[in-house]
This record gives sequence, C-alpha cells and structure tokens, in this order.
Amino acid sequence: MLKFVGTALTAAALIVGAAHADSNIIRKDVSVSYHDLNLSTEAGARTLLVRINAAAASACGGAPMFYTSYSVAPALAAQEFSTCRANAVNAAVNSIPAPLVHQISASNGSYERVAGGR
Repeated sequence: MLKFVGTALTAAALIVGAAHADSNIIRKDVSVSYHDLNLSTEAGARTLLVRINAAAASACGGAPMFYTSYSVAPALAAQEFSTCRANAVNAAVNSIPAPLVHQISASNGSYERVAGGR
C-alpha cells in the first residue's frame, strides 16, 4: 500500500508582483511517497525530510529567480521563496504521524542540515 503526504505538501507558491502581491498566488500540490521508508529509524526519517524539502521547493517555484518579482526585488523574492518552502515543509511534517520525523525536523530546522545528516 502506498502512503502519500498529499495535501500536506500543498504550498502556496507566492509569485508576487511588486504592486499586486495578493492577486498573484498560485497553488501547487506535490505528493511525496514514503511507502519504502521505515519512519521509526533515523535514516528513514531523514530520507523523508529530504524528500519533503525537495517537494516543497518544487511546489514553491523551484527557486527565487523564477518569481516575477525577482528582477525588481531579488531579496523579496528570496524571502517569499524561503517562507513558502518553510510553510510547506511544516505543513507536511505536521501531517505525518511519525514522532522521529517531527523530532529531527525540529532539531535541525533547515533543509541543508537535514540533508547533511547533522
């Protein structure tokens, strides 16, 4: 049986124009499979967190440079991307009934540290 983090990785990918931020929101759903992982092990939990972070980045547009606001406000686009990704990751992690995933996510706090296993 396949397990998916379905709507948990629904991210509002904020593609915001400088003047009309509220009118330019796009939603993208990304599913992350973890049927092959044992979430009661550190390796399984970390692998899922890497997958979640990659899916969240994808759902949020891939990178700040793809935001329409990037050409006029790259720092704003980077902040919007970071916020979008963090919100998507938090929603996904909170939807998973696996205490070790929550613990590792909370103690690491960022994709780079989770992916690096530190």
